Amino acid sequence: MMIRALWPALASLGAGLVLFATAAGAPTLIGILVGIAAAVELAWAFAVLRAGRLVMPRAAVSGGAIGILGSGFLLLTGPLALIPFLALFVFHWSIAIAAVVELRAKHAERRPAEHSAPAPRRQRRAGAFTIALVIEAMLVAAIATPALAASEAGEFAVPHGTLHSGH
Repeated sequence: MMIRALWPALASLGAGLVLFATAAGAPTLIGILVGIAAAVELAWAFAVLRAGRLVMPRAAVSGGAIGILGSGFLLLTGPLALIPFLALFVFHWSIAIAAVVELRAKHAERRPAEHSAPAPRRQRRAGAFTIALVIEAMLVAAIATPALAASEAGEFAVPHGTLHSGH
C-alpha cells in the first residue's frame, strides 16, 4: 500500500518547495500565506510517508482543488510564473486524483462483496518500493527543478559551476 501513497507524498514535497520559492519572491502578505500553504504541503507529505498511506484523503482532494485555484490566482496576479504554475498544477492535480482513487478504494472495501472470497494480501518486496521511489523522485525533480529555476528566487540564484569572487 505504501507504493500507492508514495507519489502523492513526493508530489506534495515538490509542491511545497515550489510554493516556498514563490513565497520568497512575493509581496509580504502573499508571501506569508503562500509560505503557510507550503508548510502545510510539507507536513501532509511527511504524515503520508510516516503512515504509509494517504492520510486525510478528503482533505487532499479539497487541498488539490484549492492548490490549483490558488496557483491560478498567483499566476494571474503576478507572483507566480507560468512554469511554476504548470508544476503546481501537475502536483496538485495528481494529489487530488490519487486521493479520489483512495476514497473509491475505501468505499469499495466497505461494500460487502457477493460470492467472492477476500483477495489475499500481497507482500511487496523492498526492490519494487526502491524502484518506485527512485522513478517517482526523478519525476518530481524533473518537474520541480525548472519551476524552482523560473521562480523569482531562482532567477537570483548563482549558476552552478561559477566562481564566487571574494568567498
